[in-house]
Amino acid sequence: MILNRYFLKSIFSYTLTISLIFILIIVSSRSIQYLEQASRGEISPEVVFSVVLFRLPEFLELILPLGFFLSIILSLGKLRAESEFVIMEQAGFNLLRVYGLLSIPALIICLSLFYFSTVLSPNLESKVTGLLEVKTPSDRFKSLTPGEFHKLDDEITIFARGREKDQLVDVFLNMDRSKINSNNVIVAKKFKVEDGLRNSLMFEDGYSYSKKEEDEFMTVQFSKLSIMDSPLITKEKEFNSRTEGNGSALIWSISICLMTILSIFISVPISKISPRKGRYSRVLPGLLVFSTYTALLLSFKGNEMIELTSLLTVHFLFLLLALVLNLFFLRSIK
Repeated sequence: MILNRYFLKSIFSYTLTISLIFILIIVSSRSIQYLEQASRGEISPEVVFSVVLFRLPEFLELILPLGFFLSIILSLGKLRAESEFVIMEQAGFNLLRVYGLLSIPALIICLSLFYFSTVLSPNLESKVTGLLEVKTPSDRFKSLTPGEFHKLDDEITIFARGREKDQLVDVFLNMDRSKINSNNVIVAKKFKVEDGLRNSLMFEDGYSYSKKEEDEFMTVQFSKLSIMDSPLITKEKEFNSRTEGNGSALIWSISICLMTILSIFISVPISKISPRKGRYSRVLPGLLVFSTYTALLLSFKGNEMIELTSLLTVHFLFLLLALVLNLFFLRSIK
């Protein structure tokens, strides 16, 4: 029992540590990506943290199997490099016992992955899409970056020289309604979105230039101008939740669970090293095998026409690899 606890503690600690490291790397990378989009005015800066947080279960779908795979290689590599595994084998710690103990964390990880991929991730993905796609007038206003032209749709283009608190200053707005042969240009000192029952665009201290006929223009000076019917308000992107179908999500969840189980039979023989070698000598070959496995699975994900057959083919190929590796491993320990 003491050896079992010692071995499982090592597996769980390595899995959690490696998974945490990869989560931090991916979260940092995605945060930078979303912040760049926010700086370009494509999304609101206020939703960046929520989007990254909601996508954590999606990241864990591949990070947990990877962390578990590397934890086996590192744990067994450490035990063999320090000759601890020889003593454990003399106490009855054979290969069958290793596989039996590894099935415990594998079962926990598989149950977690199944819940993530079938229940949690699809629900959170709909929220993420909603945050990225649907914008209120205030969100669109906050995403406007001074010093850049922003095309809100096919008709409206806006530019502002700067921003002061809750308003933009020195604003140029062009509404080109070619379909009805109308063009309207507004130049104003200040511009903001007024919240209320009817969100409206408020311009202060400026001029409105309108084209009525081919050679006829009209200029209107105003101290305040409010626009109710604007693409910034009325033409928000409609959000349609387009998550994966239940069948596709179920196939993918079973697929990553199979990958987690097969990773046990691949990682154990790969982890075999002589005491003279370092514990990290097998990490790179293990990463290459796991990366190939994951890349092949991801390449067929979402293609409902060939998904099931292709995923089963990939799993079968790596099952054969696991059998070959274990045959060589058993011959080497005889």
